[in-house]
Amino acid sequence: MTSNFLALTLFAALFVLLGITVGHSILILKIRKEENRKRELELAILNKRASVLKKSKKISHDLEELIYKANVQMEIDNIIRRNE
Repeated sequence: MTSNFLALTLFAALFVLLGITVGHSILILKIRKEENRKRELELAILNKRASVLKKSKKISHDLEELIYKANVQMEIDNIIRRNE
């Protein structure tokens, strides 16, 4: 009787350890999936960032040009007002 109880207890302990091991593996798998998804999103952001930087350089150059032209026009207007 005690040997049956001991065998049953040992089997139950092994079953619990198996459950813990499987649960741990599932949690690790979920964590790795989440980390991989984050890395993929970071890569996508970096790829888009490069194109945005190119566009922003062009926009900033155009904006500088417009500001320069506006300042020149303002100076011309000021000179014309002084002469009148």
